[in-house]
Amino acid sequence: MDLVYKAQMLTQGGRSGTIQSDDGSFKLKLAVPAAMGGKGDGPNPEQLFAGAFAACFEQSIRHIAKKGHTPLRGCYVEADLSMFITFEDAYRMALTLTVHVAGSLDQETADNLLERAKGICPYVDATKNNVSLTLKAVLDTPVTA
Repeated sequence: MDLVYKAQMLTQGGRSGTIQSDDGSFKLKLAVPAAMGGKGDGPNPEQLFAGAFAACFEQSIRHIAKKGHTPLRGCYVEADLSMFITFEDAYRMALTLTVHVAGSLDQETADNLLERAKGICPYVDATKNNVSLTLKAVLDTPVTA
């Protein structure tokens, strides 16, 4: 295996603290969601996770489509993350990714594209058996990006 990239993030203060990259290119103040007893006056780790997962999965879709010459004219992903608490007071997540695809694709081709992207996305691999993941392909009119 060849190393492609390595990221380092620093945190301080937990859910109501800060997160920043070691190179200083990213710094963000976090806030506990109101639903979890906080003020909800800023982004939270779950939003960052959902956004990062969606971005990575979208890139996997674009890669698979390009490699397979699939006529994809546009794509975007909506990520819906839910937090649950178990009887043992452990937190668990469920994530639904709704992938909007544009191009001359039928539903079967779009569904196949998602399944193939699932096989190469490192976020999917990293969360196997940890996060309940639901994938949905929606055929849309062309979008730019």
